[in-house]
Amino acid sequence: MMHRILKPLVVFSLFMVTLSFGVQLQATDAGNNESARNYMVRISGDLERALRDGRSNGQLEDDAYIDQIIDRYVIPHIDQDALSARIFKPRWQDIVAQNKAAEARDAVLSSLRRTYRFALTSYDGETIEVSKTREKATYSIVRVVIKTGEGPIHIDFALREGDQGWRVFDLSVDGVVVSKTLNNALQPVLKSQDVDALISAVNPASSS
Repeated sequence: MMHRILKPLVVFSLFMVTLSFGVQLQATDAGNNESARNYMVRISGDLERALRDGRSNGQLEDDAYIDQIIDRYVIPHIDQDALSARIFKPRWQDIVAQNKAAEARDAVLSSLRRTYRFALTSYDGETIEVSKTREKATYSIVRVVIKTGEGPIHIDFALREGDQGWRVFDLSVDGVVVSKTLNNALQPVLKSQDVDALISAVNPASSS
């Protein structure tokens, strides 16, 4: 959509892809009272190795393999309604009222899928560390540091625990909040267009 949106989304995608390989571990090993930070710590080491293995085996260049990983493992970690509502604010209720919520969620996820593919092919052996956690009244913020050749990138994940476990509903990369950045980019359409045009602006058909 724009360069300042793409950078945080690429980094988000990179971490979420590594995070995705731990979903089966989460189902079998996690306790009911697992903290957000422990969730990140428990899986990050194995996931980083899994991503490195995929790169070594050349699988990260296979679109079919990438899409399978995204759809099976990445998407379940995202609170789709919460992220979509924040991106489409204040028009989310209009979208829901017109029975377009599923289309809007699909548009957001399709946009993220494109970025995930780019992030996978761009992976170059970065290391991932879980840092500090801030506990809020209804959610947790876990900082993850990705160490690149150009210096560390700090990602603050906002997670909320529900019936299905922890889900990411927003994040910031070096202070740039993804949902706010996307929402700001949509402001002209939010104010002047119908919901169909708004949904299309998130996931233009020409970019699919």
